[in-house]
Amino acid sequence: MALNINEQARKEANLRLLQRTTDPTISNILDSATHVVLYKFAPASQSWEKSNVEGGLFLAVKQSGYMMVILNRNSPDNYSIQLSANFQLQHQDPYLIFRQVEQGETVIRGIWFPNANERLTVNESLSQVLERLRSQPPAPTRTPVNTPAHKIHPSAAAGLDQGAALTALLTPLSLDTAGGATPVRSNQQHYAAITTPTQQQPQPSQVLDKKSLQLALLSLVQDDRFLDLLHAQYLKVAHARASRGNNGN
Repeated sequence: MALNINEQARKEANLRLLQRTTDPTISNILDSATHVVLYKFAPASQSWEKSNVEGGLFLAVKQSGYMMVILNRNSPDNYSIQLSANFQLQHQDPYLIFRQVEQGETVIRGIWFPNANERLTVNESLSQVLERLRSQPPAPTRTPVNTPAHKIHPSAAAGLDQGAALTALLTPLSLDTAGGATPVRSNQQHYAAITTPTQQQPQPSQVLDKKSLQLALLSLVQDDRFLDLLHAQYLKVAHARASRGNNGN
């Protein structure tokens, strides 16, 4: 009985500490670990690097959802994470591993538990919280207001076809943060961007010098799609001139 009273008193003291140092809206502690150490995975060396964060870990309930907090013994700044349905968690002895966006960069973190039993119980509690978050219905979205459709003349659509094709050939691929290639937008997305009546910030135009233009043309000549498009336009012009010549005679 005395043990239960001591545990309850310790929980209430930790709750007051979290409310004072982290978030005053925290209302309950679902689980905790006596001591953990936060690590960061270094892709270059393929190894774990110890951070300056270590202390007690708490899985807490707050007004806007759930959060995980490490009360840092090495700094007055605690390490806290707002949990969401997109939170990725992996249990790999002796770590709980997760991805976190920090200062615009996606990093891989690992929480090391000296006590294996505490790691197992915290992992189970976190998994239950994430399952609960993922089972919640998504927030309602606003119904878009119907706007009159913009009609495109067939000749204008043909011009868009050619312009989109040339844009797809001239525009290089850009790399995202994960190292993958982001493809050029499709023709349908290109039409939507042109016909949607939305205001966009003006983008600075790109000026090519003669050398850059020469290199671009050389690369285009080696592209079968560009040659097909150029050949089709050549045949179209040739047939049009032949028709005008026949009509003149």
